[in-house]
Amino acid sequence: MNKRMTLGRYRMLQTVQWVVFALLAFVGFVLMTSGSHVQPILLIPLALCISAHFGEIPAAAVGVVSGLLMDIACGKLLGYNAIWMVTCCVIVSLLHSYYLRDKLLNILGLTAVCVAVQGYMDFMLYYAIWGHENVTLIYTHVMLPSGIMTLVGTIPVWLLVRWICRICGSRRSFELEKTIVTNQ
Repeated sequence: MNKRMTLGRYRMLQTVQWVVFALLAFVGFVLMTSGSHVQPILLIPLALCISAHFGEIPAAAVGVVSGLLMDIACGKLLGYNAIWMVTCCVIVSLLHSYYLRDKLLNILGLTAVCVAVQGYMDFMLYYAIWGHENVTLIYTHVMLPSGIMTLVGTIPVWLLVRWICRICGSRRSFELEKTIVTNQ
């Protein structure tokens, strides 16, 4: 009976956790689409931070949703960022499952790589390939500041996601507790 209540409470907390994550993604989407100035792409660190706390399947789902929201917000071809974000989120989930700990420096490094490659792909496929004049101005005045702001925005996003996962518990922490209890 106690195991059922624990499992039921765990499922309820997981539902609340995913609703909060969806609201955070909505806030990140709204921040990306509001205003006409350069904004951080907060969906990238949010997706990577969530992926670090969950398995590969939820990470892939988070990657698809965040990538599609990024495509809509940036006016890109639908699925362009989704493919890249699925790849990044699954890699982050696997790295955190087997090699990395939940540290700020780890997620900052992974976010930096993801943002740099995504920015480079955008720059090459949407601007440089067409031979427009002064395309370096787009990179230095739009993409580089947006990437730096995204990296700075990773810090509060990581703290918030980490706090939510500690309160509600991630799948990995639940399985670890279950393993420890059964081994005793």
